Amino acid sequence: MKRQLFIYYRIPKADIALGLRCARRLATQLKQQGLGHSQLFQREEVDKPYFTLMEVIYPAPEFSDCTALFTEKVEKMAATCFTDLPSLPSRHLELFTELPDEVNG
Repeated sequence: MKRQLFIYYRIPKADIALGLRCARRLATQLKQQGLGHSQLFQREEVDKPYFTLMEVIYPAPEFSDCTALFTEKVEKMAATCFTDLPSLPSRHLELFTELPDEVNG
């Protein structure tokens, strides 16, 4: 079964350019290390001092089980990639499994 990681995190509006560079660095490292690839989405929180970013990670086939070891690797990599920010953003991780075709119709 295909699994995807959805990771949400908040970046202060004043730091969004730097936060996006950090997120791109993470995407590059995921790909270079053969762990998978990712997409990044952004939502502006109109009445809040931050943006919410959502990173969708598509693990490489050999990591499609998204084991604890895989998610731990990704979290460690993210911690390193985001060290340029004044404070590390809190990250909330969710794991979803794609349903079979007969369910998706």
